[in-house]
Amino acid sequence: MSFFSLTSERIAVVTKNRTYRYCDIPCMEFDSPSKELIVILCENTIEVLGAYVSAVNSGHATMLLSNDMNRDLLADLLDTYKPKWIVGLDAFEGYAWQKDKLVRAQDISQVIHKELAVLLSTSGTTGSQKFVRLSYRNLKANAESIITYLSIDASERAVMNLPLSYSYGLSIVNSHFLASASIVLTDESVMAQSFWSLVNEQKATSLAGVPFTYQMLQRIGFLTMDLPHLRTLTEAGGRLPVKLVELFADYAKKHDKRFFVMYGQTEAAPRISYIPHDRVLDKPGSIGIAVPGGELSIDAETGELIYYGPNVMMGYAECLADLANADEMHGVLHTGDTAVMDDEGYFTITGRLKRFIKLFGLRLNLDEIERTLEKEFHIAVACVGNDDKLVILVEEESAVEPVKQAVATLYKLHRTAYKVKAQDIPRLPNGKINYVAIKETSV
Repeated sequence: MSFFSLTSERIAVVTKNRTYRYCDIPCMEFDSPSKELIVILCENTIEVLGAYVSAVNSGHATMLLSNDMNRDLLADLLDTYKPKWIVGLDAFEGYAWQKDKLVRAQDISQVIHKELAVLLSTSGTTGSQKFVRLSYRNLKANAESIITYLSIDASERAVMNLPLSYSYGLSIVNSHFLASASIVLTDESVMAQSFWSLVNEQKATSLAGVPFTYQMLQRIGFLTMDLPHLRTLTEAGGRLPVKLVELFADYAKKHDKRFFVMYGQTEAAPRISYIPHDRVLDKPGSIGIAVPGGELSIDAETGELIYYGPNVMMGYAECLADLANADEMHGVLHTGDTAVMDDEGYFTITGRLKRFIKLFGLRLNLDEIERTLEKEFHIAVACVGNDDKLVILVEEESAVEPVKQAVATLYKLHRTAYKVKAQDIPRLPNGKINYVAIKETSV
């Protein structure tokens, strides 16, 4: 099969060192008579990008992981899913190095569904063994939807500095490559002057960011920069404060640019809704309307936001056997978010049914973090938070620093994104943790 066309002589990728046409993207061979699993440890390099497009085009299933994932957690994942090939790792028990990747030494009996294309973690770098199963149809439908509402054509050149293992970053690659557009591939931060030199030199036309990105852009003076080629700004990965939404929407309006606020989940490959750029100032607190090809509704009893569309995942995987499963969702996604709809059909998120937060675009399961820390330190732990900060309570002062170090190591969070406090953990009469009381005093 060929999901991506790699025969064109149009420019596909620009790095600080070289320009690559589609036909120049370095390909990697994944030959096997049966469908297998490929694991790619992702960095923003042309080699990893080439491995990704080659993997998807090969017809095998591809699991994308962050290259900076904790190595013990990575080992657990590899033992659980037993991939045929590993790209980006020098050695692992039971594998031999062949040319440009590790190859499993022994054949195993497994079945992988023919439609399964990509596996993305539900929790970024946290090492959860739960993955979203995305089909080729999911990826193509969402990429085409994004192409439509962002008006992406072959003249577009997007900055790609988000991780490829993150659904937002992956969607940039998929949408631009399917539109025969190009990307500026870099791992540099928006805080670096060299990043902006690259953006200007390569005439990038669009920039994507999570809420933290836009907080940084405000601080570094982005609003006064001379960026004549930059036409489009997009934001997703968490709630951007209304004041910043209005600030960047006003900037875009005054400078003849477009600013899109978007909402999505990995389970939808990932885009679910967007605010059209000319309505952002009218609807700064909303998530907008459903993307082309999708529909949104609100459950009358629970208030939960429900999405319908061809980009809804096949289901989850928590072990190797799950990779054989067919589509279990049938185009319906219960988002876990509660929402309201206004008289123009624009939706606004009001809360979450379950205990998830998003920090820097990374979705974190608070219950899972608690379990991990309790297992590691054998102490009582309570986690609360919002999309700005994670708060972890422990009952022993001596545990504060070790827990801080563990959180930094396991979850790769910036030190400003979380705090660890020592205090008695309030509990309800039934002995369960009183999360409401903790949030009232700690968040």
